Amino acid sequence: MPRRTLTILFPAYNESRRIESTLDHALEWARANVEDFEVLVVDDGSSDGMSELVAQRYGDLVRLVRREQRGGKGAALRSGVEAASKPWILFSDADLSIPIEEFEKLWKQADAAPIVIGSKRAPGGHLEYPPLRRFLGGIGQKLIALFVVSGFHDTQCGFKLYRTDVAQELFRYQRIGGFGFDFELLMLARRAGHAVREVPIHCEHKIGGTVRLRTYLTVLGEIASIRWNLLRGLYPKSRR
Repeated sequence: MPRRTLTILFPAYNESRRIESTLDHALEWARANVEDFEVLVVDDGSSDGMSELVAQRYGDLVRLVRREQRGGKGAALRSGVEAASKPWILFSDADLSIPIEEFEKLWKQADAAPIVIGSKRAPGGHLEYPPLRRFLGGIGQKLIALFVVSGFHDTQCGFKLYRTDVAQELFRYQRIGGFGFDFELLMLARRAGHAVREVPIHCEHKIGGTVRLRTYLTVLGEIASIRWNLLRGLYPKSRR
């Protein structure tokens, strides 16, 4: 197994109400379970004083990247990947709807693939979403498989492990700023010939997240944008 040297990356927008509990737990877990780590928060143009809170409370314990304007989750993670200094990056949502302890399941596959993605919908996974969100997510996943990248039960899980050099390579070609960046990256990974492992994980529903009904409509537009980008030859050619 590779050495546990990890950037724990949280993209966040207006998360001042729960960012402290998230960071407290992440720091406590990392000190006990990771040999060398950094915790990195990307503030995606928040207006609730989150950056000031993180800087004042944690100082040098947490690295903070501030984006002046909100660009979306994909844009925020791109900034974080560019700033990451450790050989591996764990993507995690700021609400910790997927417990950070689930990292152990991903790490078991790190010697087999440079990209290991958590999956709420894979056999053995556990999903605690309301019925409507579960239904809409399932429809969206079918459309993603049909038009962008197939072979995955769940491209949209926010809990993913990337080898840093591979993440930086893929984000150079990534164009979607919103939630669609997830399946765009996996498509790019496939075209570049990078192995991807999908691991079932446990996911809890947390109130106050940024996913809304309009999010699913936006994802439809992002699927169309990726198809248009492919037709225009804006992505690297497949090396498979």
